[in-house]
Amino acid sequence: MKRIGIIGAGAIARVHAERWKQMPGVELAGYYDILPDAAQRAVDQYGGRVFGSMDEMFAYVDAVDICTTAVAHKEAVLAGAAAGVPMVCEKPLARHLSDCYEMVEAVERTGTPLFVAQVVRFFPQYAKAKETLESGALGKPAVIRTVRGGSMPRAGSTFHSGYYADFNQSGGVILDVSIHDIDYVRWCFGEVERVFARGLMFAGLPKDHTLITLRFENGAIGHIEGSWAFPPNKFRTRVEIAGTDGLLEWDSLDRNPLEMTLHDPEVGPDVTTSSASPLATADDPYYAELSHFVDALDRKKPFLVTPYDGLMAVKISLAAIESERRGEPVRIRDFNA
Repeated sequence: MKRIGIIGAGAIARVHAERWKQMPGVELAGYYDILPDAAQRAVDQYGGRVFGSMDEMFAYVDAVDICTTAVAHKEAVLAGAAAGVPMVCEKPLARHLSDCYEMVEAVERTGTPLFVAQVVRFFPQYAKAKETLESGALGKPAVIRTVRGGSMPRAGSTFHSGYYADFNQSGGVILDVSIHDIDYVRWCFGEVERVFARGLMFAGLPKDHTLITLRFENGAIGHIEGSWAFPPNKFRTRVEIAGTDGLLEWDSLDRNPLEMTLHDPEVGPDVTTSSASPLATADDPYYAELSHFVDALDRKKPFLVTPYDGLMAVKISLAAIESERRGEPVRIRDFNA
């Protein structure tokens, strides 16, 4: 039985706790939060105990799940690295790039396992799209387009907090929402050469919306739309990958499975096929990512998302924010803010 402790007792911690409770071979040991009452409420709902400090938790558990806000990730990761306790850390890895470098250096120096929870890699449709791309069925990668958007978190919603409206803490829609797609498109198409973004982040409006264009080192192009300007209770995601031999697309607004159109001049007209979800309904992406963490630890295998992947997702996101601020492209290699 592997004992897991959760640091932080907010909304995403509840999402994780529900999955840990379902997982065989795992005991949810309890919570640590800077607000003891919040930790107690989580314990009352999910079980375990309230820990009085991170050090107290580290001494008791086999691994920790860091579910604080991004501005608090650094403290928890550095403490976990010093204790040598394997860690899951929610995205983004940190609010600032310098903190990411410090965190990655700490886990590398101490040899402490750190898995960054970029959950979109574990969504069935996105995982199947990546698998199809790698199979060569689409030919040479050319364009990848994604959409991820909902309404601005507000009072009464699960994830409501003044945190999201405070750019200095959340990083706005790019660092909180679009970072999912930034990580995914980099996973699919490789390193990014430069980024150009336009949006509402600095327009003084109560909404946030961004359009991001990426040029990859292999010459391919990425387009990402991220939004907190959709109608309430409407959340949409979409992925489309175009290659020299075909097109693959999925949209959450449609109930259809992943759809792929392939072009083969030797066969004749383009052929469109559909595929069912590759995972059972019960195997949701949050369960899948946490199960992957445990399995990789047990088998001493690399994580699907490395600390460096987490760092690069933050770096590209912050470069997009800087591009939006300056109104010009930003080269990733030269960006160190």
